[in-house]
Amino acid sequence: MKPRILDLSHSELVELIGSLGEPQYRADQILKWIYGGAARSFDDMTDLPQAFRQKLAEACHLFSLEPVDERLSKDGQTRKVLFQLEDGKTIESAHMLYEPTETSRERRTVCVSTQVGCSIRCPFCATGQQGFERSLTAGEIVEQVLYFVWLAQSGQRRVAATPSPVRRALTNVVFMGMGEPLANYEAVKGAIAKLNSKKGLGLGARQITVSTVGLVPQIRRLVKEDVHVELAVSLHAASDRVRSVLVPVNRRYPLRLLIPACQEYLEKTGRRPTFEYALFNGINDSLDQAQKLAGLLAGFDCHVNLIVGNPTPSKEFRPSVARRVAAFQKELTEGGVSNTLRQSRGADIEAGCGQLRSRRLAK
Repeated sequence: MKPRILDLSHSELVELIGSLGEPQYRADQILKWIYGGAARSFDDMTDLPQAFRQKLAEACHLFSLEPVDERLSKDGQTRKVLFQLEDGKTIESAHMLYEPTETSRERRTVCVSTQVGCSIRCPFCATGQQGFERSLTAGEIVEQVLYFVWLAQSGQRRVAATPSPVRRALTNVVFMGMGEPLANYEAVKGAIAKLNSKKGLGLGARQITVSTVGLVPQIRRLVKEDVHVELAVSLHAASDRVRSVLVPVNRRYPLRLLIPACQEYLEKTGRRPTFEYALFNGINDSLDQAQKLAGLLAGFDCHVNLIVGNPTPSKEFRPSVARRVAAFQKELTEGGVSNTLRQSRGADIEAGCGQLRSRRLAK
């Protein structure tokens, strides 16, 4: 198979260009077109000689993801896309718009997948029920982001007008789609480098969030890297008994190992971890769980994102009702734990992780 330009490092791209008989400065021209000019083909790179563009097309791939299904929510704020990869497998990505509030700025967030399927097998997650097929490359991860940059540039999506297509398209990237990001560590690290690089998308570290179910060795490894992104941990319960049901990997990395690893992340990087907590009716939304969570995080400079669980066909995992959500949040707040009730997005287009792909697989 021909190499994908997005999978190449800068030095590998320079080497490829040299093998085609061109000077190395062409590498920066190509990257500028990809990340800053929203080019979708080599023909779009109009300051490159036509003969060279033809050589590039013969030697390598520019993009390999093909959108095969696309849904836009009724409010126009969430777009979900199902992509087909070069080998025929499929993944999901989402673009979400958040209006500014009194306490937060406007955000345009792209949520990317890192694997085809997932091996963690959380019972409430559609992706977890699909099983694991393979991990994505760094280029396949980055290309998901670039699709939405191109979409904004093409005029198919109304966004605020700014000089750069990147700034029009996104303010944040979150690794919260299909798969466990830290189980695909090297590719995720490579993708972050491209998103963060001035020759890439130029996103700041605080604009990139990596989510994990709590792979303790990888969290400790991330602490040592020169990649200081935001860390989000899918907690979903405050006791090992409940969490081992919701997040099976907890049997291997229980809370007594996970919480200290997150505290180390704060101490070494200075970045406050976020704990994601999806509320399911009668399972993890009791006052007892709220009290246990307040005790678990007592004295820990962190933040909890509460979100009502996504509706699924499962009769067991139903979204929490409003009164239980309010009582849970009140208990946390009174316990001194910083928290936010996150706005649920895209329920009308099955925007929950893996839902669109599950429908396609069922067909």
